[in-house]
Amino acid sequence: MLKCVTITGLSILLLITTAGGVLAQDEESFIRESTISKRDAIVLSTLFPGLGQMTQGSKVKGISFFIGEAASLIIFINAHENYNTKQKTYDRDLGIFNNMKNVPGKTSSEAERLYKDLKSQNDDLDNLHSIRNTAIIVAAGVYAYNLVDAIFFSSSVEKSGRAELDSKKIHVSSAMIDRNPGIMLSKRF
Repeated sequence: MLKCVTITGLSILLLITTAGGVLAQDEESFIRESTISKRDAIVLSTLFPGLGQMTQGSKVKGISFFIGEAASLIIFINAHENYNTKQKTYDRDLGIFNNMKNVPGKTSSEAERLYKDLKSQNDDLDNLHSIRNTAIIVAAGVYAYNLVDAIFFSSSVEKSGRAELDSKKIHVSSAMIDRNPGIMLSKRF
């Protein structure tokens, strides 16, 4: 049951994210003209879904992508941590169950109770595994749709060309950070 609810919830989240992109198409009529180039928007969308769309003026679409990606990643991380914790408990209880035949004084009713508990734990592990896999698939889908939107459906090439000629507002460069090589992303406002 939990598996069906989770899969349904994540599917609805993906549909809302997709619908946010469709509903945001009229938004450009009341948002100011784009001030960031299409190339820079693609770079920002590559860093995290929705950033490129937000900087180009499609706020609703960008926020939809951002929330969809963040929610599915949070669900994935939570399910992954729960899975690891429950896996350790399951392994410990399985070891106890396997050693029951060597311990004198243990009854068959205790073994049956532990077997039922192990079966329940195994079902929980299967559900968490499904949730984890579904959440990462949704996150990958949102990320891919975000890139397709940034590359093919963002501002026109003329607007992007004008914005790129106006100024270079985003700058990516290599830098030394605490004596370690790194990448610095800076944006002028």
